[in-house]
Amino acid sequence: MIKGVPAALAVLAAFAFIAPPGVVQADTVEDFYKGKTLSIYVGVGAGGLYSTFAQTLSRYMSKHIPGNPRIVVEHQLGAGGVVALNNVYNVLPKDGTVLITPLSQTAKRVVLGDAAPKYDPRKWHWLGGWGEVVVTCTVLNTAPTLTVTDAKLKEDIIGSFDTGSLTYTYPLAANNLIGTKFKMVLGYPGGNEVRIAMERNEVHGLCAQYDGWKSTRPQWVSEGKLAHLVQFASKPHPDLPNVPLLSSFARNDEDRQIMKFVEWGIEDRALAVAPGVPLDRVAALEKAYMANLRDPEFLAEAEKLKFEIAPITGTEIRDFVDEIMAIKPETVEKIKKAMGLDKI
Repeated sequence: MIKGVPAALAVLAAFAFIAPPGVVQADTVEDFYKGKTLSIYVGVGAGGLYSTFAQTLSRYMSKHIPGNPRIVVEHQLGAGGVVALNNVYNVLPKDGTVLITPLSQTAKRVVLGDAAPKYDPRKWHWLGGWGEVVVTCTVLNTAPTLTVTDAKLKEDIIGSFDTGSLTYTYPLAANNLIGTKFKMVLGYPGGNEVRIAMERNEVHGLCAQYDGWKSTRPQWVSEGKLAHLVQFASKPHPDLPNVPLLSSFARNDEDRQIMKFVEWGIEDRALAVAPGVPLDRVAALEKAYMANLRDPEFLAEAEKLKFEIAPITGTEIRDFVDEIMAIKPETVEKIKKAMGLDKI
């Protein structure tokens, strides 16, 4: 063996990995995120469901991201979350340091012709979602009708916020699409006020997110004081196997398409980054987010907070967004009419 040869080979190997003059080597994902701050923008107020979820996520997700960046939550209100979405899509850096949640009805709003969103829902990088929004039309068990079949024959009075909220558009869609006779009373500022009105027998029920009943009136749930007449979701909630989906009443393919648009909520609880972010960082963030949704420590805290974690992949969300963005204009007009949005 000739003395000094191994050392010489090592030097040659090192030089083999030096980039040619003028070529800058790209940082790895880990190098990029090390020492960085990653912001999760939330388009709704602090203290609510989505804000609390983002704060919880921020305490755990860093360990799943290469480089372990610091994570902070930023709130930016306006237009039902659209101000924050427009800002993240059009203004803030596209380097992978800015995430956005919730994406509540974002693609649906664009399909329905809302002028406020300034983005293409198909171009978001959808990282996934922590669960689907399941909406139910629910009444106290003292109401005139306790099944959706009966609700087609007799009237239940439903408390609602305004004509643009799901507390109004969902029961109206049920009336127009399957023939229920819900009577909506407008003007309630929030779900808690409607539930108080139910206790006073001013109204019989509310159409709202199902998990709201478990978090705000758990005793009503455990004591069987509620009757859920119809649910709006891609599949029945595990707690509600015998409550019919709106789409179970579809008579043809167009009915199914309209009802699917109304009832599916798989984009609502999504996390996303804007187009333009390098794809290796998008892939790392998507992997980290889905790993976080399976993290035992995160899940333990989520259970204490009564979050129902049922992960939805970014692919599932992208497929749904592509599908609804391709709906024919004449069908969109039928959807708007069914939800009372044709004159707004």
